[in-house]
Amino acid sequence: MLTQTMALALEYTFDRMQTNDQLIRAVQVATRKLASSGNFDLLLKDVLAICVEAVGASGGTIYIHDPEAKRLRFRHVLPGEIEDKLPQKDVPDDFGMVGQAFMTRRTVCRELQHRSDTERNAFEEATGVTVRSMVACPLMMENEEPIGVVQVLNKLDGPFTPIDVAVLETVAGVSTMAYLNYRLTDEAARASTLLGMGKVSHDIGNLAASLFATLSYSGLAMDGLKATLRRQNCEEEAHDYVISLEEMHRDLQSTVDRIVGYSRLISDLSAGRELRPNKVLAPLAQTIQTSAAYLEADSRKNHVALRYEIQHDAPPLFHDELYLFRIVQNLVGNAIKAVKETIPDEWAARYSPDDEAVMGEVFVRYKYANGEHVIEVSDTGPGMSKETAESILSGNARSQWDKTSGSGWGTRIVLELAATHDAKVTIDSKLGRGTTFRVTFPHVDVARAASA
Repeated sequence: MLTQTMALALEYTFDRMQTNDQLIRAVQVATRKLASSGNFDLLLKDVLAICVEAVGASGGTIYIHDPEAKRLRFRHVLPGEIEDKLPQKDVPDDFGMVGQAFMTRRTVCRELQHRSDTERNAFEEATGVTVRSMVACPLMMENEEPIGVVQVLNKLDGPFTPIDVAVLETVAGVSTMAYLNYRLTDEAARASTLLGMGKVSHDIGNLAASLFATLSYSGLAMDGLKATLRRQNCEEEAHDYVISLEEMHRDLQSTVDRIVGYSRLISDLSAGRELRPNKVLAPLAQTIQTSAAYLEADSRKNHVALRYEIQHDAPPLFHDELYLFRIVQNLVGNAIKAVKETIPDEWAARYSPDDEAVMGEVFVRYKYANGEHVIEVSDTGPGMSKETAESILSGNARSQWDKTSGSGWGTRIVLELAATHDAKVTIDSKLGRGTTFRVTFPHVDVARAASA
């Protein structure tokens, strides 16, 4: 009897040691990897990979909860090659095993009996993966609301055990803490960045306003010079120089005026004030082309060709010229950065900024059709996933490029400015195939604008 008792005690001790060892190793891996994640999307990918590895599963899926839509938003799947085969990605937050785990805040396990080919479910039919066992675990910390669900499939060496469940729940808790910490840090950084942007834009606006006043005085001096030249019957060449100076002076005034206006715009955004566009009836084509052309020097330096397809005979639209200018510049600037990501460093190193070698393209298109003004900025860059595009359109994305830095505020500003014109922003993109940002303005005619 004593021998049997000792054997049971040793078996229990061994199981406890095995559980503790597995938990310790899983937490060590999780904390090490998640502490180094500097990208929201990569962090979620790491969470899924850690969970799959920690319990010896063959694959899995991770979802993040969208409270407004009451849906679990798909983020990643392992193995990655089955992503395009998935019959569905986003699901209602009470759907299936993942919905049950989310709603009950409890881990759900299921073992599936052997089935014939005719009994395979939609997931198995689409992906070719036969499901033997599944575990769905809510991503949550104790006594808190879940932020999502991680689901793992098919343990490689037998069924999932209570030890696996304990490991998965522990890793889920650590991962949730890392995720929430990332979001808090990100929001704090964004708030700090926005505050800094507001202060800097205020200072720039003051300097630009001073410069604008100087330019106004110089305009009076220019008028005096012209009058003097006329009185003294100076040669025609002198008058030609003055005309050239006048044109440059007007361009400089226009540029400074844009700087003043944009600094005020950023100040309003950073302070949370309501945007009040100054809409006038005017064509869009020239403003679109001019705003993109400002970035041609930057595109050439990065060996990116800017191409234009502009409909110049489109009807005018009530709009704020400064808002349109910033929308196009932000989109084109981001597109140039995207293309730069695809250029190998060793390839770019062979060419100086003065070389005319072209390694990628950005297309700026504008057309009027079916009562809508459509602006498109397309690039030959690396493209993005559907999830990244959704994050951008929700206003929560940061810069995803490795070779260029950014706060993510460029696209957020585009969304804010487009909204003041009832314009819709959409993204068409696939990984490896480039991206198209599309801004669609509803046409507003004179009669409708007058009654608004």
